[in-house]
Amino acid sequence: MLRSGTLWQILRDAGKKVVKINVPMTDVEDAKETMIPGFLSPREGVPYPDEVRSKIKRKFGTGSIQGDIEMEILERVEADPDTFFQRIGEIMDEMAEVSLYLLQEEEWDFFMPVFMGLDRIQHFFWKHIDPTHPKYECGKFGKFVKDHYIKIDKITSDFMKSIDGETAFIIVSDHGFCPIYAEVSLNNYLEESGFLLRKNGEVDLEGSRAISYGYGDIWLNVRGREPNGVVMPGEEYETTRNAIADCLKAITIDGTKPIKDVRRREEIWWGPYLNEAPDLTVFFNVGYQAARRPLIASRSGKSRYLNENPRWSGGHDGTHDPADVHGIFGIVGPGIPKGKEVSVHLWDVAPTILELMGISIPSDMDGKPIELAEA
Repeated sequence: MLRSGTLWQILRDAGKKVVKINVPMTDVEDAKETMIPGFLSPREGVPYPDEVRSKIKRKFGTGSIQGDIEMEILERVEADPDTFFQRIGEIMDEMAEVSLYLLQEEEWDFFMPVFMGLDRIQHFFWKHIDPTHPKYECGKFGKFVKDHYIKIDKITSDFMKSIDGETAFIIVSDHGFCPIYAEVSLNNYLEESGFLLRKNGEVDLEGSRAISYGYGDIWLNVRGREPNGVVMPGEEYETTRNAIADCLKAITIDGTKPIKDVRRREEIWWGPYLNEAPDLTVFFNVGYQAARRPLIASRSGKSRYLNENPRWSGGHDGTHDPADVHGIFGIVGPGIPKGKEVSVHLWDVAPTILELMGISIPSDMDGKPIELAEA
């Protein structure tokens, strides 16, 4: 349950009309705006309210809008990449048509559509567009990727042509991308160093002092916090964290260090829910990410610690460092200078929108408005 207001809740409370389309993890519960819930939403793809759903069904012949590629196609992307690209294109086209229709049909002060396709494409086909990737393949799939870049450029242009000159237009990504060469099995290193135990071939959750669940997160088994904690809070907790960090930062594979840094949670996060963050987070160098499953590999030699054939050739959550996976932010509108370069954190976008719309920024909102005017 969210304990702070979302951007659209703040806008709605200020009397603004909101339309949001395919925004992940949104739901129609208590919603009073036009929306089509997106990825990981309980009612994903179903337009709301009923009159909007009826309007879309009359116009497009469907009462549900696919915002993300179907899992069965995603699972077969290696075996049938042509179907993958065809379906991604179809979804992007339909999402654009429906969004542009609602842009023109609905009353709104804030309009937000989300397009998922490029994320899926780049995860699987980064090696086809990055000549520096060790497994770079030049061919038709690289062209397919670039065709979809052109498609989203065209969609962006269509949106910009559909609004007036008094409306601010923002294009923003939630992250960038970088190559992935290999996955590192953190739990194997934790076991080797005595922090993780196994029982009957599986991770011993009760006896282990630490475990990783697959995204570079390290969780200590702290007494009083976990059901069967073994690490005492205080001095033992800090000593164990330091020892794990030193162990992982020292890893070298074939003369290469896959790990850039290991940081304590208080070095990354802040706020009243800091205690819900991982005790440590591993920052990988570009090209590496954590193995996705918290299993202990039974292989021997280098392959015990490294999967050199990961399913993804591109990613963004291995480095955990925005400097390695630059996202995109662009804005045009009245009073906004053209060609100005700005350094933006993702958490600055919401307060920037509120400031542009003349709405007070809540005291519990992270970030600050981006300085858009010329100095």
